[in-house]
Amino acid sequence: MLPYALLVIDTATSRTTVALRRDAAGSIDEASSTGPERGAASLGTRLAGLLAASGVLPCQLAAVGIGTGPGSFTGLRVGLATAKTLAWALDIPLVGIPTPDALRRATADATGVDPDSLAVIQSAGARDHYLALPGEAPRLVPPATDLKVAVAGYRTVALDADAARLAGIRGPAGLEPLAAGDVARTGLAAALLSMLVARLATGATDDVASLIPAYVALPRGIGAVAAGAGWTPELR
Repeated sequence: MLPYALLVIDTATSRTTVALRRDAAGSIDEASSTGPERGAASLGTRLAGLLAASGVLPCQLAAVGIGTGPGSFTGLRVGLATAKTLAWALDIPLVGIPTPDALRRATADATGVDPDSLAVIQSAGARDHYLALPGEAPRLVPPATDLKVAVAGYRTVALDADAARLAGIRGPAGLEPLAAGDVARTGLAAALLSMLVARLATGATDDVASLIPAYVALPRGIGAVAAGAGWTPELR
């Protein structure tokens, strides 16, 4: 029998998500984490522990899905580097999944709302935020922006955002935006796996060499925007 185990990783939020779907029946094993031991500090150890606990050998992985952000610059690079290394070393498909799309899917699965009715707001450091509206690329929202105007009336899912700036913004299905964010983050692993399966069914996989994260902002401490600096596929 061909291997069927599928792996997903997402390091774009404060909850590092690592999960396996071990069989066609959809059994999911998860080793996600929240807190100081997330992202670069523990991803390799957490992944190795998940494989061992699930009884899955790396050679039994059939594909890997990776959340492409936006999110922490370091977290995204570590997550994508890990996923790329596995895909290249094992010669298995790699699928990049925009994190806001997966968060919408997780929220929809939990609440029954239309995912295309949801805006996603994520913290982008101490004061900025990332905003992803349905059908649009994520963008950086500076502190002076009125988030209530920026979400354009969409129901909103917010993760690690400034609660004061969310005043007057509606969440989905009777939830406040931050509560909806907690729901989305909890269901992120299952949503990523479902989206990975759907992408594999269409044959729409990504090239290991060219897939890059959704870099919406320069790394903290680099203030070169005024000089015209930006991200290109060559900066990977």
